[in-house]
Amino acid sequence: MSKGDSQVITPPAGTPTDAELVRRAQRGDGDAYGVLVVKYQDLVYNAVYRMVGREDEAADISQEAFVKGWKALASFEGRSQFGTWIYRIAINCGISERRGSKRRRAVSLDSGGSGSEEDGGSLDVADDCPEPGERVVETENVRLVQDAIGELEPEFRTMIVLRDLEGRPYEEIAEVLGVPTGTVRSRLHRARQALKDKLKGKV
Repeated sequence: MSKGDSQVITPPAGTPTDAELVRRAQRGDGDAYGVLVVKYQDLVYNAVYRMVGREDEAADISQEAFVKGWKALASFEGRSQFGTWIYRIAINCGISERRGSKRRRAVSLDSGGSGSEEDGGSLDVADDCPEPGERVVETENVRLVQDAIGELEPEFRTMIVLRDLEGRPYEEIAEVLGVPTGTVRSRLHRARQALKDKLKGKV
């Protein structure tokens, strides 16, 4: 698994749908569940990595999420897509880890931000064609942003990761977190304000 693109692997033509694989897995077919794991492992890993900031920890939490998914599969009723369901489990595992950790770690911004003007702007700090001296400043700015995100409360960091780093729609974030869309917007606003406060006078 890598911390680059968060794209779901597209299965070859003729591959069973997620719903079919879930039904097989619910009957005890571990191979069917394995297909789902392969399809969504990068998506899950990348989101978790951005939350915890360490590759080994992200791998452990991702594995934990899929194990929990397997154990809870009997309760999956198909009201949401399997990808959204397992993504929610992974995010909750990441939040739990952050709450239980006494150390604050930096998040990866390798994939950049995806905020729009309506959202208050992206987290990107680099120009298109920087000069050598500017690159040094940009590198330092990125480090400062990474550190600041790492210092946010788990709920706020989750919002920054899901919306500004992952580019998830508000409706999907609401479904993943199990909260109203309005709550997502207000929590995201507070998260961005908290990040700005931490960066004040630094960037």
